Amino acid sequence: MIQNLKVGDWVNSYSKGIYRIEKIIDRYFDESDIEANEGKKIGKKYDERIIVSKRLLNSKLKKSISYESCSEYFISLLTKEQYSQLQNILSQKPELLNELDKYTIPAIETIFNMPLKINNKKELAQVNLLIEFIEPGKTFLEINAEIKRLGILHLLPANYGNYILQMSNFDEELIKKRRIWRNARLTKAG
Repeated sequence: MIQNLKVGDWVNSYSKGIYRIEKIIDRYFDESDIEANEGKKIGKKYDERIIVSKRLLNSKLKKSISYESCSEYFISLLTKEQYSQLQNILSQKPELLNELDKYTIPAIETIFNMPLKINNKKELAQVNLLIEFIEPGKTFLEINAEIKRLGILHLLPANYGNYILQMSNFDEELIKKRRIWRNARLTKAG
């Protein structure tokens, strides 16, 4: 449900409690999205944005400062009754707002797992070159091109691999509507 939400609005979020919107993130389809393979155009905006919010009160209207991020589909503005209760609490305990303002939301990390079937030390060395390539931050399009350049496309298995190449995107960092992946690491699949 697309709403006219804005930073600073008091809302209900996915988890119970009263939240304040801190950040609204537009997302775009890129090559790392499964949906992009199902007819979604690369660079097309997602129907719903990501809402990053700080929680001030839990469902029992007690102080419970934390954060969460979720699709705006799960967000709704406070009812008049909820807003009245919030104003009453804040008039009695104005320091709560200062505490909420001082709370810092950590970086929001999106993780992409790429299974690989690595059979020998030469292939492992090639994957390590890929990891070095990714480290400063690359789009999935650039990563795919480097996989082809290194000649390791055959390491992408049809089903399951024996390793996982994991990459991270922080705070929906984008360049030309494509996510930037970094912090690549290789782990043995269990």
